[in-house]
Amino acid sequence: MRLIKNFLILLIIFSNTGFGKDFKELFVIYEPLNDPASIEKSINSSFNTMVFRLSGSESPSNIWKIINAGNARKDFISSYSIKNFDEKSFLQVNFDKDALIKVFKELKIPVVGNSRPVVLILMKVDSGSMDPYFITSYEIKNSIDELIQNAIFNYSNSRGIFIELPDIDLTDRFDLLKYEKLIDSKDFISSKYLSDKVVTIDLTKVGLNNWSVTGDVNNQYSNDEFYEDFFEDFDNYIESEIDMLLSKNAVDITKEELIKIHINNINTLLDYKESRRIIENMVGTIQMKIISFDTDEIGFEVRMLGGFKTLEKQITENSFFEIIQGSLNDKYLRLEYKQ
Repeated sequence: MRLIKNFLILLIIFSNTGFGKDFKELFVIYEPLNDPASIEKSINSSFNTMVFRLSGSESPSNIWKIINAGNARKDFISSYSIKNFDEKSFLQVNFDKDALIKVFKELKIPVVGNSRPVVLILMKVDSGSMDPYFITSYEIKNSIDELIQNAIFNYSNSRGIFIELPDIDLTDRFDLLKYEKLIDSKDFISSKYLSDKVVTIDLTKVGLNNWSVTGDVNNQYSNDEFYEDFFEDFDNYIESEIDMLLSKNAVDITKEELIKIHINNINTLLDYKESRRIIENMVGTIQMKIISFDTDEIGFEVRMLGGFKTLEKQITENSFFEIIQGSLNDKYLRLEYKQ
């Protein structure tokens, strides 16, 4: 059994203190670096990925719209460095959020906020040569497992979403496999894990030369062309689901509002810096200033793209804050900082 090649880098991208749908490093891209001499190429590729993430679309037209307006890719990069994970080199590229939002707004390119969907993929494989099993994020039993794992990494990295293979415990795995005709696997996973979408796909080898795929992707494939044909269908399905989910989190870049925020449980300078950093890094935050300060509470005035509802949604799905009180009419939120 082998570990997934990209497992460590996924842990870094999606690290968090608990369940939350706030994408922690939305403006940081990790681009595979096969040759130190190809840094310029990796920087260009990371910029493309950043535009895909922020716009919620893989259309290259947004990239060319930015470039044709007289902007250079490097204008949006604040820093970059080489990182090594699991004996692989990556170029970590940190992008300037404010510069990106400014040009997106000027060019009327749609923006998706930090709040990102969670997609779980439950994929069962029955090759006939071993007992049926569910593909996991951490081991490889068949060549298709690694292809699925790498595809999920690429979706997560390029689109900026949480897309995962649920690691099912032994009891649940046994029940799902033994009682598959009695248990609705989609409902079962939905009851166990928080997510926006559960995808279920069963891959079954039929005879010597054919595969039957059922579930959210449904087709019959010949063995010789199985990988290529199945992955084309799988990719089309997943990309369309991602497009639909991200469209629900679009930020109205034509609308701005001033919102007052009071945050409780600010006891140290570190608490202040971290709570401020989180809000400043939100996609819609244009400007932020202190308006009050007390023993364990601090008040801010925030100018937010998309207005109150955009900020409220991103706060709700952030694991570092809890909304104690809020008013849409008064444009006011009282939060508790969770250390």
